[in-house]
Amino acid sequence: MEIVPRLNEGETVFPHVRVEGVDMPRLELCLPGVLLLTMLGLAYGATLKNMEEAKELAEKVLARVVVGDMDGVVTVVKPYWPFPDDELEALVTQTTQQRHLLANRLGKSLGFTLVRREVAADTFLRLVYVERCENTGLRWLFTFYKVKDVWKFNGFAWDEEIAKLFSSSH
Repeated sequence: MEIVPRLNEGETVFPHVRVEGVDMPRLELCLPGVLLLTMLGLAYGATLKNMEEAKELAEKVLARVVVGDMDGVVTVVKPYWPFPDDELEALVTQTTQQRHLLANRLGKSLGFTLVRREVAADTFLRLVYVERCENTGLRWLFTFYKVKDVWKFNGFAWDEEIAKLFSSSH
């Protein structure tokens, strides 16, 4: 099935549209590419309506982490990841490797708790969590960026800097 209309030379799909200085046949050739890029843009880096949805996303990620499902982390984050996929995969691979090295030190993961929500200039949101493990805790940071009236996932990080969970240390 061919979806490209057959036109005689010089004809355009929009014969009634004339824009001075614009080569309409060339513009019409570009439209499918523009539409594809628009669709990819909508699917690539989905947005969150509000801070509560951002919190829900962070907690879905942590729920996967707690049970050791790092592939599940990729599945949860990927629709909201606004950067190249290989960056997400590298971040998750690095997290998996580091957690494996720390397994005896941390012990089994027991769950997570929201410590605080920080907003900077109504533009950035940082959610700070502690992952509770048998032997110690880990600090998790999720960052979101506000564009117009929606939030975009900006990334996550984790570390063992428990002292920074206290207000006098951050």
